[in-house]
Amino acid sequence: MNLFRNTYYVRIQPDRLTLTHVESGREVADSPVVALSESAGKAKASAVGVEAMQLAGRPDIRLVNGFRHPRTLLADFTAAEMALKHLMARLAPGRWFAPAPVLVLHPLPDQEGGLTAIEVRAFRELALGAGARQVYLWQGDELALDQLRELDFSRARGRLLDA
Repeated sequence: MNLFRNTYYVRIQPDRLTLTHVESGREVADSPVVALSESAGKAKASAVGVEAMQLAGRPDIRLVNGFRHPRTLLADFTAAEMALKHLMARLAPGRWFAPAPVLVLHPLPDQEGGLTAIEVRAFRELALGAGARQVYLWQGDELALDQLRELDFSRARGRLLDA
């Protein structure tokens, strides 16, 4: 494993985030639902994914899916960032020091007409807010681990968006 690389491949669907840590091959998939609790007027994530859904019905909890909206894939920026951070932490390599990650975001399914420039920028900001040092936004076929290890998008069907 390359100690100086820390790359995550993030496949985004309205009901599932799938993250793969490229260098280790470890993967985690969960619902992007975040359980928010209000404290002193500020929302705090109590749980994410299946754990969050188990808190449904509690009066002090509000469930939010940052990736579910009828017209766009990114619906609630703050909730989406919380879900992404949480799943990245769950998958983080067990090292004392890990460099800031490179994120390859892959929104699925393809949006009709593609992503707007605003959506592209929002995804970039989302990844940077989650701690990424570099962001790639991919639209097309799923990428293989060897392509991700080299960040070589030339052999895949699709296109890299300006993120």
